[in-house]
Amino acid sequence: MRAFPQSGNADFRAGSFRIHPCRIQASHIGAQPTTMAFQEDDPCLVSQSLEISSILQGLLSQRVLVRLDIPGKAVSIISTLLDVDAKSGALLLDNASEDQINSQLLRATEVRLQGTLDRVMIEFSGPLRPAMHEGKPALSMAWPTQLRRVQRREFFRVDIPASNPAHCLIEDASLPSGKARFRIADISAGGLQLVDRDNLLTDTAVGTIFDECTLELPDAGELDVALRVLRSTHLTQDNGKPQHQVACRFFNLPDNRQIAIQQYIGTLERAVLARRWGVE
Repeated sequence: MRAFPQSGNADFRAGSFRIHPCRIQASHIGAQPTTMAFQEDDPCLVSQSLEISSILQGLLSQRVLVRLDIPGKAVSIISTLLDVDAKSGALLLDNASEDQINSQLLRATEVRLQGTLDRVMIEFSGPLRPAMHEGKPALSMAWPTQLRRVQRREFFRVDIPASNPAHCLIEDASLPSGKARFRIADISAGGLQLVDRDNLLTDTAVGTIFDECTLELPDAGELDVALRVLRSTHLTQDNGKPQHQVACRFFNLPDNRQIAIQQYIGTLERAVLARRWGVE
């Protein structure tokens, strides 16, 4: 374990608009567990109604996978937009397969939506309401008056299903017996989030580097990596119990291992799409 101090724009088109996404520092992997508060001078902010409409139509037409989560809670799902209707001022989203998760999302005062359109992260938030789409239950969110677009290298985080979990083995003198195994909550091309069930990493400083880590990814084998700690977060689980999660960035990741991780993420995304659209 090493303690480390923390330390160009691209354009894309959504409909007929050229969008200039802002960039954020790589240390901001994942979303902070707080309700989104937009600042009027935020360079990433979009508030022009026609531009918002064009971006939302892009998310719909490209069948972009979007992540819905409740800030501060260990609740999230992967969804897709089913319809965007500017006249009614509503977005329709595919709901979760579990009624309990749908109930939690509907009770929340604020639900965050994140998705990647043409390599740019789009995010906004609002409450959800129950709805129907083509005779099936769905979720409805009010048309956003503002959204953020952020250029980031890590792109979209993908949740790892509990039915086929992935783990990370960290070997370090600071851990009991010199090593510990953590479940991976989600993963992206730039990093991952660890579930610290036994609170072994609560005193680990931001910037700490773990040089000897092994990713255990289903159907992808084992990959040796180094991780740099970015953030420590305490969440509340569905049962009301606290959960400690640690966001980490891959450190000096070789190209061949990054490719293997991206292939694994692609497999997860295809599985999600298959479930969403009924593809075997």
